[in-house]
Amino acid sequence: MKIELQMRSLDRMSGLRGYVEQELKELQQGLSIECARVVLEQAREKSPACRASVWLVVPGPDLHAMASDHTPRAAWRKVQIELKRQIRERKAHRMLRLKGNLQLRGNPRGLTGA
Repeated sequence: MKIELQMRSLDRMSGLRGYVEQELKELQQGLSIECARVVLEQAREKSPACRASVWLVVPGPDLHAMASDHTPRAAWRKVQIELKRQIRERKAHRMLRLKGNLQLRGNPRGLTGA
């Protein structure tokens, strides 16, 4: 997985980069991520001041999420929650589609075969 991380107006020594990379690697266990584009920014004139956004390039439609909060870690946590929700929904949709395909293959016309 290729990770593109932009930190705008944030302290680069805060350990946030390692935290974000570790969280993305954990997400990759359940999903094949080709590339992750992450932007973490702080705008002191806004409230809440911190914003996190991520775009995951994955097979099928890409996943993306954005959140704001008062700290960068809290904003990132909200983004993680949203990504996990999207991944769960995608898996559930895939399982329903597979289940429907299996039922159709077993008995396409509803005949009993007698």
